[in-house]
Amino acid sequence: MTDHFIATKVCHCNRQTHKLHKICITGGPGAGKSALIEMARMQFCPHVALLPEAATILFTGGFWRENSQNGKEVAQRAIFHIQKELEYFVELEKKYALAICDRGTLDGLAYWPKSPRTFFTELGSSRKKELLNYSAVIHLRTPSLENGYNKKNPMRIESVKEALEMDAKIEAAWEGHPRRFFIESSESFMEKVEKTFNVLRQEIPSCCLAPEKWSP
Repeated sequence: MTDHFIATKVCHCNRQTHKLHKICITGGPGAGKSALIEMARMQFCPHVALLPEAATILFTGGFWRENSQNGKEVAQRAIFHIQKELEYFVELEKKYALAICDRGTLDGLAYWPKSPRTFFTELGSSRKKELLNYSAVIHLRTPSLENGYNKKNPMRIESVKEALEMDAKIEAAWEGHPRRFFIESSESFMEKVEKTFNVLRQEIPSCCLAPEKWSP
């Protein structure tokens, strides 16, 4: 794993192995997921792995992004498998205490053009299995136009209306997870970051948790 995907804050923990917890950072387009995860890189120790968004890996690598039903299906299948392999890798490594995932496997359900049943059938999984895959789900709300929604990210193609509709679909996709945290948008993005980091710190073992609080 490249250094870009490992947190960098000094850690005094000498343990060679940890029990891995995976947290999904989800939400609609423009919610600030990728920016928040980049900030986490400087706030947590190297026993925290930061998993990039599978869709970004796919589409920036040249995979066709077609709006047809076939195009949506093949893309979501590919995204699902990339996500699974990223997560499997950090599990195999044993050294990570926490994996912060930029989206999770059930996000694909919100983009799937057919019934949810076909999503799980075609991918050989179930809602229960995917929900159990993450110890917590943090849903960052997509901001309104007034609260800062923009299209600076070249991968973001949705209007604010479409983004808010997708935010609702993603919320429905993760329905049933026992530990969901909703982080509402506000005029201050740093407030959103601080609330999210407070949740993330709950998942980090005491051996890797610095005594000081988060600071911007």
